[in-house]
Amino acid sequence: MKPEVLLAQLRALLERAPDFERYSPVSREHALWLGQAHALAARWDKVQAIMFQVSVDALPMEFGRASNVATIFGVLYRAIADLELRVPQKGRVAFAAGEVYDFFRELNKVVGSAELSILIIDPYLDATVFDHYLNSIKENVTVRLLLKKGADSVKAAAEKYVQQHGKVLEVRKSNRIHDRVIFLDGYVCWIVGQSLKDAAKAKPTYLAPLAPDVVAAKLEDYEAIWADADAI
Repeated sequence: MKPEVLLAQLRALLERAPDFERYSPVSREHALWLGQAHALAARWDKVQAIMFQVSVDALPMEFGRASNVATIFGVLYRAIADLELRVPQKGRVAFAAGEVYDFFRELNKVVGSAELSILIIDPYLDATVFDHYLNSIKENVTVRLLLKKGADSVKAAAEKYVQQHGKVLEVRKSNRIHDRVIFLDGYVCWIVGQSLKDAAKAKPTYLAPLAPDVVAAKLEDYEAIWADADAI
């Protein structure tokens, strides 16, 4: 996983950390969060991930729990500090006009990091999204596309995509969208400077993670738009 993608994932993970004062060995919320945290820690440093997992395995024992929680968060904060030194401009990646392949490569890495779901908002999305970006996603990841124009061409490609991959894709249309935004797994968000079909072709563009503390509010706004959008 690219350092800037991993950094965005870790920041978002910490932003939604559960309350360990209320930890229970049978808590689904804690188990899911710890599983995701370990997967990201392993992508940063496998030795640190082993230390992380040892502390996780010891959590059911009340004795020493506070120390193990401290170790868990210590690994995650060290990972973020290390990645911040390696990633310029807090993960923002700029692309000059003509750097179409570089943009394609970086966005594929972002989209490919999703484990559960992808929501792409792009007013001028077209059928190229299927060949260019949805080929890189993991199996069984659900995809939602929200667009404003060009619904006919996207609909035809979407129907073929569903025939091959099953009902993991839904497409809707709304006149209320203006930005180009990508949500991953419901807690990570990336902002794109141009429509995906035109990005870096004739003008410079960028790909940047949204600050984790505002992702939930932004996702809530787009979920409301999605709920009112027309299915295609």
